[in-house]
Amino acid sequence: MGTNATTAPLDGSPEATRTGETPDSVWPSPRTGWYTVGVLTVVGMLAQVDRGVVALLVQPMKRDLQLTDTQVSLLIGFAFTFFYIAVGPPMSRVTDRANRSRVVIFGLTLWSLATSLCGIAQGFWTLFFARALVGAGESCNGPATLSLVADCVRRDKLPRAYAVINAGIMAGVALSMVIGGLVMGLLQDVEPFHVPGIGLIRNWQLVFFIVGAPGLLLSLLMFFTVKEPIRKGAMRKGGVPFKEVVATVWAARAIHLPLLGAMTISSIQVYGLGAWGPAFYERTYGWGPGTSGPLLGTLSLVTAPIGLILGTRLAEHLGRKRDDANLRVLFLAQLLPLPFAVAGPLMPSPWLALGFAGLSGIFGVMGGPSYNAAIQIVTPNEMRGQVNALYLFAISAIGGAIGPTAVALVTDNLAGNEANLRYVLSGFRAALGPIAVWLLWLTLKPYALAYRRAVATGD
Repeated sequence: MGTNATTAPLDGSPEATRTGETPDSVWPSPRTGWYTVGVLTVVGMLAQVDRGVVALLVQPMKRDLQLTDTQVSLLIGFAFTFFYIAVGPPMSRVTDRANRSRVVIFGLTLWSLATSLCGIAQGFWTLFFARALVGAGESCNGPATLSLVADCVRRDKLPRAYAVINAGIMAGVALSMVIGGLVMGLLQDVEPFHVPGIGLIRNWQLVFFIVGAPGLLLSLLMFFTVKEPIRKGAMRKGGVPFKEVVATVWAARAIHLPLLGAMTISSIQVYGLGAWGPAFYERTYGWGPGTSGPLLGTLSLVTAPIGLILGTRLAEHLGRKRDDANLRVLFLAQLLPLPFAVAGPLMPSPWLALGFAGLSGIFGVMGGPSYNAAIQIVTPNEMRGQVNALYLFAISAIGGAIGPTAVALVTDNLAGNEANLRYVLSGFRAALGPIAVWLLWLTLKPYALAYRRAVATGD
């Protein structure tokens, strides 16, 4: 904790509780800090491209590898989470003790190589293993990135910094569709060819090689240009014992339990709908990957920046008036898109469905920057890697594993046929969305109290 602690006034107004900041000499220069944010943004973008391009290849994978919807969902979801779960927790402890930029570089190199490995897979299990390695690499990135940014940018600018990071993530999601669709279009006339010792390589497998290569170049750039910033706040040699991290989270359970629940339920929806979105447009409206991919990607590239700017401006505006500003913006970001998300898949034309998806996307991404800022503000620096890993586990591992598979199981076993995917997607949001909204409502008051304590101690 900081040394200039003061007692928060009873009125709890933000103006009354602000105290001195960390000395300027401890912070990187603005140029260095924002350069680091920029590089990490590109890292996050590539992570989403490598993770998400597989969703665009659902139909050709099913055809060529003779897979069911459930098997495809396991490749998209569970396979990714397999090593994410195994590698994430120990790497989060390394994040809290070691050079965080090197942790990011290691993860980036691993998942880029693993993405290329997907391009030579000849069956379900080889592709499953390659996707698992992608998950292992990406589990290193999130906790280290979030912790790094908190030591590069001052508290009042954190929502803006995380908006930039989230913009990269959203751009990656979009580019996975755009690049994947365009590359598939360019490669549509490429005939399968045999590689000795590997087997038959088809045009869709070449997409994995193309999207995996840039990460290897970026890892070299990061190694030579990104420096580890000084950690702010109290740090203990050897790190914090895991049981103490658990005790700290449990002491703040009024925030963490409902917030974890809300983010898990939200991620189940996001991953479920994201994994089956391209297939929905193909099955319902006849749009193949070459059509739906660029359109969905372009839509996200347009709507995500709008939502992130709105969310950042709203968080900064409310932050001057309310202590619960960060999580209040997240609450609104879960509430406002619900009607559009439920109605979108039921639209009679693909263009109307796209329009509703765009409105849902604008509101849905508003809460990302303030959510990330909220976690860093109420978490001691020496625990941020592990607490971030806890949330990323809930979002990426649980949500990523359950979401795609839940949609597939309902489609395979209850919907009757794959053409009814639209009703599954609509019902998915209608059933789960209100639960996430209610859980976030529960976090507002305890978060405001925790925010006042963090500001009062100058941590």
